[in-house]
Amino acid sequence: MKRFIKILIGFIILVSFLTASSGLYEDWLWFTNLGYSQLFWTPFLSKVLFQAVNGTILFLFIAGTLLSIRHAIVTFVNERLRLRLRLVQDMNRPVFNLSQRKVTVWLLVISAIVSFGISFVAGFKGWLDVLSFTHATQFNQVDPIFGKDLAFYFFKLPFLRTIFDAFFGPLFLLTLFTIIFYIVTGVIRFHSRKLWRSGAVSMGPSCRKHLAFLIGILFALKAYGYYLDIFKLLYSTHGHVVGAGFTDLNFTLPALKILIFISILGSILAFISLTFRDSRLLTIPIAGSFVFGILIYSVFPALIQSFVVLPNELSKEQPYIKHEIELTRFGYSLDNIKEIDYPGNTPVTAETLKTEQGTLNNIRLNDARPMLQTYNQKQGIRLYYKFNDIDIDRYTINGESRQVMIGPREISTPDLTSNAKTFVNMRLKYTHGFGASASFANAVTSEGLPSYAIKDVPPVSEFPEFKMTEPRIYYGELTNDWVVANTTAKEFDYPLGNSNAENSYNGKTGIPLTPLNKFMLSLRHGTPRFYLANEVTSASKMLVYRNISERVEKLAPFLTYDMDPYVIINAGRLKWIIDAYTTSDSLPYSNMYPNQDFNYIRNSVKIIIDAYDGTVDFYAADPSDPILKTYMKIFPGVFKDLDSMPPSIKNHLRYPESLFSVQSNMLKNFHMTNSSVFYNKEDSWDIAKELFDETTPQSVDPYYTIMKIPGEAKPEFVLMLPFTPASSATNTRNNMVAWMAARMDGEHYGELLLYKLPKNIEIDGPLQIESRIDQDPKISEQLSLWDQKGSSVIRGNLLALPIGGNFLYVEPIYLQSDKGGSIPEMKRVVLAYQNQLVMTENLGKALIELFGEGAPQPTTLGQSGTLPVPSGQDETEVDLNSLDMTSVIEQMNQIRALLDNLETQLKGLPTSSGETLPAGETPASSDTPSSEDTPSSIKPPNDSFR
Repeated sequence: MKRFIKILIGFIILVSFLTASSGLYEDWLWFTNLGYSQLFWTPFLSKVLFQAVNGTILFLFIAGTLLSIRHAIVTFVNERLRLRLRLVQDMNRPVFNLSQRKVTVWLLVISAIVSFGISFVAGFKGWLDVLSFTHATQFNQVDPIFGKDLAFYFFKLPFLRTIFDAFFGPLFLLTLFTIIFYIVTGVIRFHSRKLWRSGAVSMGPSCRKHLAFLIGILFALKAYGYYLDIFKLLYSTHGHVVGAGFTDLNFTLPALKILIFISILGSILAFISLTFRDSRLLTIPIAGSFVFGILIYSVFPALIQSFVVLPNELSKEQPYIKHEIELTRFGYSLDNIKEIDYPGNTPVTAETLKTEQGTLNNIRLNDARPMLQTYNQKQGIRLYYKFNDIDIDRYTINGESRQVMIGPREISTPDLTSNAKTFVNMRLKYTHGFGASASFANAVTSEGLPSYAIKDVPPVSEFPEFKMTEPRIYYGELTNDWVVANTTAKEFDYPLGNSNAENSYNGKTGIPLTPLNKFMLSLRHGTPRFYLANEVTSASKMLVYRNISERVEKLAPFLTYDMDPYVIINAGRLKWIIDAYTTSDSLPYSNMYPNQDFNYIRNSVKIIIDAYDGTVDFYAADPSDPILKTYMKIFPGVFKDLDSMPPSIKNHLRYPESLFSVQSNMLKNFHMTNSSVFYNKEDSWDIAKELFDETTPQSVDPYYTIMKIPGEAKPEFVLMLPFTPASSATNTRNNMVAWMAARMDGEHYGELLLYKLPKNIEIDGPLQIESRIDQDPKISEQLSLWDQKGSSVIRGNLLALPIGGNFLYVEPIYLQSDKGGSIPEMKRVVLAYQNQLVMTENLGKALIELFGEGAPQPTTLGQSGTLPVPSGQDETEVDLNSLDMTSVIEQMNQIRALLDNLETQLKGLPTSSGETLPAGETPASSDTPSSEDTPSSIKPPNDSFR
């Protein structure tokens, strides 16, 4: 029986160990399968080595200290407690009787648990600091105070701080515990509060030597910590300056040097007390460092800041404000922005517009926000398909760059009906999405819906650039669960008539289900289905970490990733592009980005992921970045040269909107390079505001567009954002003062251009145009008519487009029924230029109304054909703005009554079974097509007019 219990216990231990290590085993298989085994082994071995070294040193300190008080522990338990804790029936037998051997074992166990537990946590956090320290790359730029290369602050100081934190905290607690133990056991006795007097504190010789050793080491470590604090002054947030200011450098810095001296002196005196019996060699340095630390490091600098600096803040802090401006601009690459004057009021004529044909052809009328609803309802096809996002990119069509809005059709298994969520369906059947839908930015049908350049399942397109040879999406933004592919159960591909098209995965990635892998993965995911499911064979592959964001974060957790991956079509395959950043909080004098933990950021890495097989490629987009250079030394071969990226993919690289937003927000204050102007915030900016289907203004999001940069010969894909002056609660200013553009085509990728408007004239900002729209009698009357009960008006992005030294403002107007499931439809386009404002059915007509009959017309591509642009108003067209409101409402009521009568008559018709349905019921038939099966040519009545 005992043998059986031992076997059972051994079996449980073995299974527990295998289960605990199964996650590590799966990761090793996965990293190796993707070809990035060094991204697994380098962090793993670094953590183990760091934990072992740190744990061993801590173990020696902790075990040595505990063993040195072992005799005191045994004596205290066996002798002192025996007098207090006795059994009633045997007053002469002690309750406790510890042996030296047992105490030794327990102290060693406690030392091992504490030391290696602390090291385990420190190793997970500090491994990259260690490797960055040993592979540091110089910035070749020094800090303005101590003259050290910035690499010291990025790579060396964090490592030194990690070492300090790994040892000082545990040793401080160990020393404190030892002192408390000696006090409780009576080894240390206090005879007077006046610690400077001889005999105020008494302690035994062994106790004094033990504490002298610990306190001496602590003082030495504290001196080292104060030395590191000197460099931390460059991150100070005291006073007006971010970074070391007047008080920090003239008073706090000397105070730290004094504390370093006191700590070194305390360490020397502590080691001297090993041979001298005077306890004051220990007590006075401890009390002195504590008192002096509070007075000269905290109280005194605060008094200087309040009574010396604040009354003369600008004159005292001005040199340091200059450092803050320079290094913050460097941290966010604002120093690379090229500033250009832009007139903003140059007259634009029809002839001027003809030179801007490329810009006019790409004015975005399809807003991504309502467009996502349209795609999900019109192109979702089935409930298990879902569009998560609409991405904006450019494609060369017929030799011309065109702005395209594209959305991948992903699988969404959570949207399956509850009875369909079986293991086979969730893990083996519904494994991938299929294809994408796309529209040109300015392509709108006569019904106000996007005109598709790619549509349906399988994807159909008349443009060769959008043809897909492999449209399947096994890896995306919604693929959050693992699946088993290439099983005997064919995977669902797409609906096909009364049946379904099926397919089997044939990608080159995936964990093969060998017998050992199958066993370990069963433990990892806690399921026996790999053995019970007959569909799983030795040729099957397990696909894990299929969410593309999770996938790259698992591979390279040391990078910061953009939250908006975007999809492209390249050589017939769908590819994901993710922007990755190197970030740090270690740049001296640089302002931290609000609600984030970085003050330095570079878009150093571009990541390409194949949507079908999940292969991942890291490309060094900014090889001059010292942080990336350091990572490339740590992980050689992981980051490929950007020149090796296929040109067809490189043509789709975008300047990331997230980085552009970060830079724009920092630019609001840090475009001011004069320290006096910066201090007074005389020229602070804000991001322009707009309206979107609500009355509360919101900041304009950066928007991609194709336009001709002033001074350039041809249009290009840019990301831009307008700025206005900063406003206060009592003084709101919404005129435009500047606009910034990020270029991203060819050799100009990454160039930032800041166009400043003249300060002596006023140029309308987006919110002022919104106000003019609301105040225009004809436009506001029409919008009010539409925005009544039963429907609502959605105002799309208001785009401020620089054209010919002036601005053209474009805002699409959408109408949406309030009933569930309705689709926003673009009904009008508002176009503004200087003091002119028009609202028409399409962009071409608006251009004619603003600039005359000679105005060039935008060309529109799309499968649904181009929209004819009238040269004048058709004789049968009704001018809605001229209609009397009362007559319009009367006509709507008449139409509603006719529709109600028609509905009543239809409900009274006999069904196929000869029965007449009562009012309120409709015939149920399995042959009746659902709304998702209804051909696109069949249009139900518009709910807005019912």
